[in-house]
Amino acid sequence: MEISKLKLSGFKSFVEPSTLHIEPGLTGVVGPNGCGKSNLLEAIRWVMGENSPKSLRSGGMEDVIFAGTEARSPRDFAEVQLSIADDDGDDLEFVRRVERGAGSAYRINGKDVRAKDVALTFADAATGAHSPALVSQGKIAQVIAAKPTERRQMLEEAAGISGLHVRRKDAEQKLRATETNLSRLEDIMAGLDSQIASLRRQAKAAERYTKVTDQIRVAEARLVFARWRDAAASADAARKAAIEAERAVESAKERAGETETAQREAAEKLADARDALVAARTDAGAQEQRLASLEKERESALARLADLDRQAERLEQDREDYGRTGRDAADALKRLEADLAASEAARAQAEEALPKMIAEAERAEQAERAAELDLARANADYAALDAEWRVARAAVEQAERRLAGLARETERLEASARQQAGAEDPAEALAVAQREAKAAAERRESLSGKIASARETRDAARADMEAAQAALAEARAELAGVEREHAALERDRQGRDKARAAKAGKPVALDRVRSAPGYEAALAAVLGRDGRSPLGMMHEAEDGRFWTGAPQPEPVADNLLDHLKDCPEELRARLARVVVADSDDGRPLDPGTWLVTLGGALRRWDGLVVRGEGGAEAARLEAANRLAALAERLPALQQAVADAEARVGDARSGLDAAQGAFSRAESETEAAAQAEREALRALDRAEAALASHADRTRQLEQAQAELADQRGAAERDVEAAQATLASLTDPEALASRRDAARTAHETARAQLTAATAARAAQEQALAVAKERVSAHKADRSHWDRRADEAARRLADMDGRVAEIATAREAIGDQPERLLADIEIAQTSHRETAARLAALEEKLDAAQAAADAADTAQRAANETLAEARERRAQLVNQAENEEAPRAEMARVSGEKFHKPPPLLPVAFEFDEAGVADRDAEAKALDKLTQSRERIGPVNLVAADELAKIEEEHGSTAAEREELTEAVHRLRGSIGQLNREGRERLRAAFEQVDAHFQKLFARLFEGGNAHLALIDSDDPLEAGLEIYAQPPGKRLQSLTLLSGGEQALTAIALTFALFLTNPAPICVLDEVDAPLDDANIDRFCDLLEAMTRETTTRYLIVTHNAVTMSRMHRLFGVTMIEKGVSRLVSVDLQAAELLAAE
Repeated sequence: MEISKLKLSGFKSFVEPSTLHIEPGLTGVVGPNGCGKSNLLEAIRWVMGENSPKSLRSGGMEDVIFAGTEARSPRDFAEVQLSIADDDGDDLEFVRRVERGAGSAYRINGKDVRAKDVALTFADAATGAHSPALVSQGKIAQVIAAKPTERRQMLEEAAGISGLHVRRKDAEQKLRATETNLSRLEDIMAGLDSQIASLRRQAKAAERYTKVTDQIRVAEARLVFARWRDAAASADAARKAAIEAERAVESAKERAGETETAQREAAEKLADARDALVAARTDAGAQEQRLASLEKERESALARLADLDRQAERLEQDREDYGRTGRDAADALKRLEADLAASEAARAQAEEALPKMIAEAERAEQAERAAELDLARANADYAALDAEWRVARAAVEQAERRLAGLARETERLEASARQQAGAEDPAEALAVAQREAKAAAERRESLSGKIASARETRDAARADMEAAQAALAEARAELAGVEREHAALERDRQGRDKARAAKAGKPVALDRVRSAPGYEAALAAVLGRDGRSPLGMMHEAEDGRFWTGAPQPEPVADNLLDHLKDCPEELRARLARVVVADSDDGRPLDPGTWLVTLGGALRRWDGLVVRGEGGAEAARLEAANRLAALAERLPALQQAVADAEARVGDARSGLDAAQGAFSRAESETEAAAQAEREALRALDRAEAALASHADRTRQLEQAQAELADQRGAAERDVEAAQATLASLTDPEALASRRDAARTAHETARAQLTAATAARAAQEQALAVAKERVSAHKADRSHWDRRADEAARRLADMDGRVAEIATAREAIGDQPERLLADIEIAQTSHRETAARLAALEEKLDAAQAAADAADTAQRAANETLAEARERRAQLVNQAENEEAPRAEMARVSGEKFHKPPPLLPVAFEFDEAGVADRDAEAKALDKLTQSRERIGPVNLVAADELAKIEEEHGSTAAEREELTEAVHRLRGSIGQLNREGRERLRAAFEQVDAHFQKLFARLFEGGNAHLALIDSDDPLEAGLEIYAQPPGKRLQSLTLLSGGEQALTAIALTFALFLTNPAPICVLDEVDAPLDDANIDRFCDLLEAMTRETTTRYLIVTHNAVTMSRMHRLFGVTMIEKGVSRLVSVDLQAAELLAAE
């Protein structure tokens, strides 16, 4: 695979379409920090399937889309295209596009593909988003800081087993799903087994239920006939009684007519009397209403006169009140005029005295400020002198403390020098440590061959163990399936035996007959439902169907008996005359001969043809044959499992022995390595102790010389500080001046306070005088308004008095006139009352006559009603007695499709033998209770049983397929693990060889090697790096210096790359930690690798030496902030042009 071109559009800072040509050789990418160089590497990883936003320095996958700048709007999508030529020379265009809110999409040559397809394509070509050949910024540091297991993942990438990991993960997922499905099928089959047993019981119950139901139908017909017969007799008797009641009703009607005529005449007389009485009462009511109206008008006139008198009295009182208010207002106005003049005089006096008070307060304030300034000057002089004196005292104390500290330090250094002189010589300890380190290294090297041989023996034993375990798992799975099916069939058989023993104790035909495989359906069709009948003679008291046996007739050719493995004597007479054929060819049959096909189609000599029956019986026969076949297979399968277990035990013993030998060799090697590490640490400590001893001696001598100089300087500082303190004046000399200034300031402050208080009091007095003048003016305005209001109200009252006098004259003598009208109305009302009393006496006589006529009418009507009610009852009784007969006829028609008289013939019972309906109902209830005791019945249990048994067979086949699939998947996973280990071991050896070679080349000498640690399984072990730069001892990577670590990590990176060269190698600022000499060796290595491989290299760098060694350069600029652009220079072409 050759990668030739990278195109970006909208990806991070590359907003405009940009193309990076990736040519053979070294291609450099340069530019200032932050211009977008690393975005090119991230674009390559992204188009190869990288899905971790963190690896792309993003918070989310949509963050790779150009987010916009101040001058440019954001883009809605990002797209990266990688142009590739595969091994066959075909051009491929890999495109990945992401849109906001829509996710990523992959295309190869314009065709949509999955991310998994892209990842596998690049993984098969030894590259991809996580390829070790794509070295991003900080990757070298990550290699240095990585854990051994993380470095092993880099080795897996170099071994090209990433695709194997993906395939193994898919196989493990399929295995888990298949095992889940297998477990589900096991549960389903267990449920089906229980359903089959239940349905078989339900089929037997359904058969009993059907028999009892037939008996109930006959009993129901007898009950309907009895009820119809009894209802017909009752209806005839009721009709005769209804005719007699009709005659009694006609006689009562004649008597009721006579009494009705007499009642009508009495009612007419009563109505006339009532009309006359109503007219008289109407006149009396009108007179009473007239009298009440006159009395009410007289009372209203008297009340109006009294109200006018009360209003006149209230007006007179208000006139007196408002007159008094006017007089009070005049007096108040005179008093307010005098008070207002006094307030004006007080305000003028206060305004005249205020300026003098203000001037006195200002003079006091100026005096207080002058006194405060004198006090501040005195305090400043005192504070300055006191500060100088304190500083001088502190300098003296500090110099004395420093001199004492230097004296103590001198004593400590002298003690350290004496201790250093008496310590052990570190040179001798260094020599001893060097000898021990050399011996430990020789011991570890001698054990390396032993552990390699033990590892090979253990791996071979482990492979044998895995093969034996796989064989055991397969044998156990097959045995478990057979045992499960055998147990289910055995449980079913035992259940039938138990039910038979509980019922009659005799075997049924189906449990004693056995057919050859393939003849179950034919045998079930011949036996039919009789196959469930017991064998042998039953007691006379028992009902049912039984096989008692008969002499066997002459068998026909191809008879069914020839295909039976076991047949009881009771069935031979039935089966001897049955011909078995593959299909019914229509041949004529002799009397008593039957023909049955292998599919279960039956034809008898008398023309009866039966198809589609006997499914449950056939399934039962097949289950019996299957049970026998499984019983024959079980011993062989159990022996196979035992043999497999023995082989596993032998393999486990061999593996344990090999593992023990390997563990002992590993322990010895680890102990030797630990001894070597301890010796190396002791050597380091001895070297450090030697260097520390020399440094300490030198430091002590230097410190003693420096302390002598410091003590002389400290003594001079003490003398100078004491002289300065002696030259200063005592601060207490200025204390009296400061106290006098403070006293003068307090006196001036008290005078200012008094002047300010007097000024405030005068200003308050002026404000009070002004407020008092304003209040007097407001009161005067108020009393003026009250005087005007009183005058206006008095004028209004004079007009109201005149109105009252006019109203009283209008009423006048109206009460006397109304009293005369009332007396006239009372006389007329007394005359009307006398006439009303005479009419009431006449009405009472008419009412008595009408009551007598009503009594006679009611008696006649009651007699007629009783006769009618009796007739209605008898007619209703006749109809009710007719209704049961009609109802029984309807029920008979709906239920039996025959009228009741035909029921005895239809159901074959004697009409005379039918008892009364109560006895027949009791017989029906007894049968119904017998059926109810059977319980809930599934009438389609036989059909459901056939379906469930068919489903059970298909489920068992599916379980076998899943079991086989589980074995295949486990074998595939084991094969992938073995292949991964082999390829990883081979890659480790190659990487180790390349690493040793590259390390010596980069360091110009030295030794280094790789080691798998922490586990015997290469797929779980960690990768450790041991390096020995020239002139140094062998040690792990973490103990090297920073530059040595970087070169070692670069050597490992290129060793991984050379093991499985990728089509492209990107190095992002890998040379940053190297100095100029190492950069030259790094560039030499790059040029050598371009000659050894066909890989195309893309180098991101800031180093001028690296730039000069590139074949071509691409510059990344960011002239516009936030927007990257590409420019290119072909250095080889430029050199040729310059040479010309």
